[in-house]
Amino acid sequence: MTANTIGVTGQEHSRLPARLASLTELTRIAAGRTGSEGFSKELVTDAETLLRRSGERMRMSASHTVVALAGGTGSGKSSLFNALAGAAFSPAGVMRPTTKHLHACVWGMEGAGPLLDWLGVQRRHRYGRASALDEGETLLTGLLLLDLPDHDSVVSGSAAMVDRLVKLADMLVWVLDPLKYADASVHQRYLVPLAGHAAVTTVVLNQSDTLSPDEAADCAADLRRLLDAEGLLETPVLVTSATTGAGLDELRRTLATAVAARRAASDRITADIDALLERFAVYTGDSVPGWLPPAAPAPQLAPAPLTERSGTAAESGPAGPRSPERPPWEQEGWVDGGGAEDIGAPAQAPGLLWPDADPKTGNDPAAATGFDGPANGRAGGSGEWQPWQTTAAPAKPASLARPPWEDATPDGHGAETPGLDPVMYVPSAPAAELTGSFAKAAGAAAATETLNSARERRAAGYIGWPPARLVARLRGAGPTSARKLLAGDADVAHAQRSEIDNAITVFADEVGGSLPEPWSRTVRAAARSRAGEAQAALGAAVVQGLPARDKVTGWWRLIALAQWLLMLLTLAGLVWIALILSVHISGHGSHKSSSLVSDTSLVPWLVVMVIALLLLGWLIGSWCQNMVVLAADREREQANQAIVSRIGAVTSELVLAPTGRELADYERFRTELAAARDRAI
Repeated sequence: MTANTIGVTGQEHSRLPARLASLTELTRIAAGRTGSEGFSKELVTDAETLLRRSGERMRMSASHTVVALAGGTGSGKSSLFNALAGAAFSPAGVMRPTTKHLHACVWGMEGAGPLLDWLGVQRRHRYGRASALDEGETLLTGLLLLDLPDHDSVVSGSAAMVDRLVKLADMLVWVLDPLKYADASVHQRYLVPLAGHAAVTTVVLNQSDTLSPDEAADCAADLRRLLDAEGLLETPVLVTSATTGAGLDELRRTLATAVAARRAASDRITADIDALLERFAVYTGDSVPGWLPPAAPAPQLAPAPLTERSGTAAESGPAGPRSPERPPWEQEGWVDGGGAEDIGAPAQAPGLLWPDADPKTGNDPAAATGFDGPANGRAGGSGEWQPWQTTAAPAKPASLARPPWEDATPDGHGAETPGLDPVMYVPSAPAAELTGSFAKAAGAAAATETLNSARERRAAGYIGWPPARLVARLRGAGPTSARKLLAGDADVAHAQRSEIDNAITVFADEVGGSLPEPWSRTVRAAARSRAGEAQAALGAAVVQGLPARDKVTGWWRLIALAQWLLMLLTLAGLVWIALILSVHISGHGSHKSSSLVSDTSLVPWLVVMVIALLLLGWLIGSWCQNMVVLAADREREQANQAIVSRIGAVTSELVLAPTGRELADYERFRTELAAARDRAI
């Protein structure tokens, strides 16, 4: 077995890339909603740090397991380090802190250089166990053992170094002594936060040679009780003595098991993710009330392009809701410590496998996770970038200064899933109520009613019976002029601002009121983000939905021509009657004559004709008026539909779309949290 051989991992660790992808999306969503009433900035910072640290570690040597010996002053930590290393590499002390620098002993130095640089181990404090004299320790090949400074040291910078390395190590071995094994500082500051890290944490009760067997058993039992009370139920406790060598074989077996499994790094990242997800979980709750998820299949977490090493072509489906841009915490291109080539590159270690890699695809994390590109962390790839991917990242993302619902756009460069309308995330019932409230605030019903009456008054000027129109005009109730009709548009173009605000408030409370913070607040903010534009937009929607008020239908003009023709005939008949009567009275009609103006027998027929013409004009006017009323009703319905449609479009653009983007992020937050937890929602 060489230093570059990796054991086979289980199914649990094959989920690590997907869980990191989900954590990346959770962090992106949370980063735009931090503040006193939003996501904790500390949580977002910790998540960004974990993603960056995970990416950096997964680009380092996968054949080495970093084990850190940590402890307080006088715990025998350095003595234990020397005993395991087989040489006095690290100076030991009892009463005062002696370990001022980070020391490392590596079993198999090949490829460990970049990892040691990343850990910050100075070259003069690096020791290798690769000679023929170490033939009995081949089971530890791949172990990188660190001797950390004392966590309670008064030396400047020691505590900060311990805090940093405790987060970087794949496995932690806490060395306690019989006098200070119950020290609250180490328990509260380090052990309690590691309650979910049992797979990568071991507690050692050292200096057992200073106790009798019964006393050592009592101390170990009491330490076990303390750890159980702190939630570290599965954390093993070993009793050792660096002086006599008692318990060292069991400790070596523990380390050898971890090294052989080649999964301590994955276990550590997995445990860190689990701890972080518990902090994210307080920001989620039930689904949006009344919202039904789409029937379409969920998008894949990552694309699967052609991989050179696997030689298989994966279908390039949708990449899911994740942004294709590089996260802000990875703005600068990754360069390993000292500028050396990553030992994960195929040119240096053709047989190297990362613990989560498919044995068929080899070491390349890109091939194992469905990404293109070499594994040296520098060359570009065509796939979607992830923090653990070793290809170079795309351009920097847009600034998070703007609210998420403003950055999200329908072209897919924002929060919502490309190809999906954000309005679909808004429950239909509240959306319909909001549209109705906006229509009421804009006076849509009143506008169409005035259109109906205006159309009838306008038509009366053309199709009305002329005598009736004359009488109406004398009474001051004549047909409305086109100028007055056009001036009436201004009366229906003013929506009520107070009603708009109340409608948005009711809508936001109904949709987001039951959501946990900060989502209920951000949903309200999203719903009101463009409220200032609603009044003018609704007024414009009403005006644009109404047909032209001065519109004159062609048949009106024909009827008007017919009415005036009838009036001319009526006047002609009256004049004819008047002439006959005047001739008869003057006596000129006493002579026999066949003149049409002297024949009095025509008078009754002319009277009948005049009455018939007047009656015909009145009947035509009444019939046409009924036709105008029916046409006006149809036009009113069409105008009402057009206005409601335009108001619906305004509602969707100004309120529903911003709210939908926020609800989409909430639902995606729930989905990604469940995916990161490897659960179903």
